[in-house]
Amino acid sequence: MGFFDTAKAAIIGNKAYRVHVDANKIAGEGKPEEAGAKYAEALRLYGESERLGNIAPNVTQGHALLLLREGRTEEAKALLEKMSKNKSLSKDDWFQLRVQYSICLWRLGELDKAMETMGRAAAYKMNGNVYSTFGMYWVDKARRDGDYEAALEFNNQALDYDDEDAATLDNLGQLYYDLTGREPERAAEHRAKALDFFKKAHEAKPRQITTIYYLAKMYHEDGDDARARELLSVRDSLYITAICPVTREMLDALAKEVG
Repeated sequence: MGFFDTAKAAIIGNKAYRVHVDANKIAGEGKPEEAGAKYAEALRLYGESERLGNIAPNVTQGHALLLLREGRTEEAKALLEKMSKNKSLSKDDWFQLRVQYSICLWRLGELDKAMETMGRAAAYKMNGNVYSTFGMYWVDKARRDGDYEAALEFNNQALDYDDEDAATLDNLGQLYYDLTGREPERAAEHRAKALDFFKKAHEAKPRQITTIYYLAKMYHEDGDDARARELLSVRDSLYITAICPVTREMLDALAKEVG
C-alpha cells in the first residue's frame, strides 16, 4: 500500500466516524429512517477505508459496532478476530475489543463465552459500560439457570458504581419483574421494586427501549392502559438495533394488546 492509499484510507475512516456520530445524534432525535440512511453510509465508508488498508483500531471498532447494530453479527465477529492479530494494539484497544467481542458471542447465543470474555475485559478496567453490559448478561444467565441471587448481587454492585445509570436500573427492574412469577409469596414486594427501578430508568433515559417495553407492560397488567399507550406512542420514532433484546415486533404486539 502506497503513501497516498494510506492517506486516503485515513481520510475516509475519519469521515466514516463523523457520519457514524451524526447518525447517533439523528437517531436520538427520533428520526429512525434518516438515521438508518446515515448508518448505511457510515458502514460503506468504514468498509472502503479498510479495503484501502486502514487498520486503525477506532475504525475497526466503529465498523464492528455498526455491523452488530445491523444484525450482521458474524461479520462483526470476523472483523474483531482480524483486529486481534494487529500487534500494535494498546491495552485500551484490547479492552474495547473484548467488550465488543463479548457482545458478538452473546448475540450468537454463546452466553458463557460472552461472560468469560467480558470478565477478561473487566479484569483490566471496570466502567459503566462494562457494568451495564455484564449486568445484562447476568439477567440472561439468571433466566437460563435460575440463579437470581448472583444476578442481583452483580447488578447491585453496578448500582453502587452508578446509581443513575439507566441500563443498570433497567437490569434490576427486569430481575425483580421476573421474580414476581418465581416467588409468588413475595410477588407484591418484587413487583413494587421492579416498578420503581423501571420508573427511575425511564426518568434517567426516556427513550431506552427495554424500559419503555417493560414499564408499559406493567402498566397494562395493572389496568393503566392510558399510561401504557403514552409510553408506547414513541415507538415509531425509535431506532431499534439488533443488539436490543426488545424488538419492534414486541413493541407493536404489546401496543396492539393494550389497544
